[in-house]
Amino acid sequence: MADTKGAPAGGPAAGGPWGAIPQSEGAAHAAQNLLAKIESHMSGTKESSSQSTGTDSDDFLDKEHANQTVTHLARQLSKVADSVKSAGGSYHNPFTGTDEPELDPLSGSFKPERWVKTLIGVQSRDPERYPQRVAGVAYKNLNVSGFGSPLDYQKTFGNYPLEAASIFNTITGRGKRKIQILRDFEGLVKSGEMLVVLGRPGSGCSTLLKTITGETSGFFIDQGSHINYQGIPLETMHNDFRGECMYQAEVDVHFPQLTVGQTLTFAAEARAPRNRLPGVSRAQYAKHMTDVIMAVFGLSHTYNTNVGNDFVRGVSGGERKRVSIAEAALGGSPLQAWDNSTRGLDSATALEFIKTLRLSTSLAGSTAAVAIYQASQSIYDKFDKVVVLYEGRQIYFGPTTAAKDYFVNLGFVCQERATTGDFLTSLTNPQERIVREGFQNRVPRTPDEFAEVWKQSQARQLLMAEIETFDQDFPIGGQQLEQFKKSRQAQQAKRQSVKSPYTISYPMQISLCTRRGFQRLRRDASLALTGIIGNSVMALIIGSVFYNLPADTGSFYSRGALLFFAILLNAFSSYLEVNLYSDILLELSS
Repeated sequence: MADTKGAPAGGPAAGGPWGAIPQSEGAAHAAQNLLAKIESHMSGTKESSSQSTGTDSDDFLDKEHANQTVTHLARQLSKVADSVKSAGGSYHNPFTGTDEPELDPLSGSFKPERWVKTLIGVQSRDPERYPQRVAGVAYKNLNVSGFGSPLDYQKTFGNYPLEAASIFNTITGRGKRKIQILRDFEGLVKSGEMLVVLGRPGSGCSTLLKTITGETSGFFIDQGSHINYQGIPLETMHNDFRGECMYQAEVDVHFPQLTVGQTLTFAAEARAPRNRLPGVSRAQYAKHMTDVIMAVFGLSHTYNTNVGNDFVRGVSGGERKRVSIAEAALGGSPLQAWDNSTRGLDSATALEFIKTLRLSTSLAGSTAAVAIYQASQSIYDKFDKVVVLYEGRQIYFGPTTAAKDYFVNLGFVCQERATTGDFLTSLTNPQERIVREGFQNRVPRTPDEFAEVWKQSQARQLLMAEIETFDQDFPIGGQQLEQFKKSRQAQQAKRQSVKSPYTISYPMQISLCTRRGFQRLRRDASLALTGIIGNSVMALIIGSVFYNLPADTGSFYSRGALLFFAILLNAFSSYLEVNLYSDILLELSS
């Protein structure tokens, strides 16, 4: 997969992980026109070669080399044009079946790039049916804080009476202190760009991603903070368009009894748009998108394998991480945040994941922010911008190509075989950073000093100018908001409110969740069978105790006891459905 950094950003985020862009139609015609010019040039070169008989051998070799070069270029453009159109000049509908093996996710010759370009070509024919939806983000004066107690202790029977004092402080609002998590952050990530977030654990990487995507449970965004989602207000994006801001945590939480295919099919059906390609049903859309995304992430062989967890046998840890990535990619959100999603993946798989994100941002115009603790140079080079965090302070934000020179000019040394990502992260560790000779008393050392140097830098002034331009081009509540609503409503089910964060209607959601509940029951019927057998045995025992009660007022007490037992036993049977470990995982993920 070629590096597509620098490709034009923009286009719709239609259904699926990549969506489509109307500009592809013009790109295809441009490729065909250029191909025709090349062929014309080739014919003219041949004619001139046949007419000039007195040329020397050097001129002949030059013309022969030119012919070979032009022929090679023509073949390359022909291959690109064929990747969008068929030989007959019409676009294939990959959802309804095709004879092209490169468009079939179940074949060994499947090529995601050609599939995406073909889908782009089909959808670009009707821009009214598939309106654009992109969402960059700009923020400044971003401050995030939380409230916590300065003292905590392990509760035991002896010190449990002390809890009464903490309850009193909670009611009165005392005993809590404000903890500043992020301080004075500024940034701009346009649609089609990728941002890598670097910093040591505890520096605020996860908080920054959660703040951008609206996952603010447990902390608060200060009132003076400014966030512009390409013309969409913060409250509207976090409430009405909650499904368009996706945050993928590093903890994998799934139903372990379900197969990989069932898990991803549920995600595809939950996000199946109303404006699908003609002749494609929701089930057909979900099945094909599941096959495509599994082929992209190398999960096709695990279709009928349980997802599993630490207690239920299933796929491997790396495959389970890819299932989480694939599930999030099926959402097709225009704004995506990935929190250390490469954890547990080998270097090759992590690079393929970043390449897939690169393809998504370049072709669909989506925006991606990725937090990575150890980024190889190949991964780092795929990103457009980088932000470096140091204990809740922002010490750099800008192009990935300029970050290294910025800190080297401050007086720090990047070792020869160190990657740029490791060099930037090492600057936040006093034991790892290396200062150049003669700069010992001139370089910043504390987080506040790094932040102050950044605020005085020319790079920060350029960033603020870009943010100002972005705010002028996309004023909050302007035309872009209405365009976003129109695109969102085109995907939602009929009679679904545009303010609803869900794509499908409530009856569809109930039907989908009910079907998944029966799938879980079939995959693991032990709990249901235990409840049925247990209730049957208890019914026989209690029935024998209260058998043949007299039909008079003397049996009122016994009948009341019978009703009590019936309610009590059914209440106890619900405890079989409580999964302690799942609750712990959900608590960690939140």
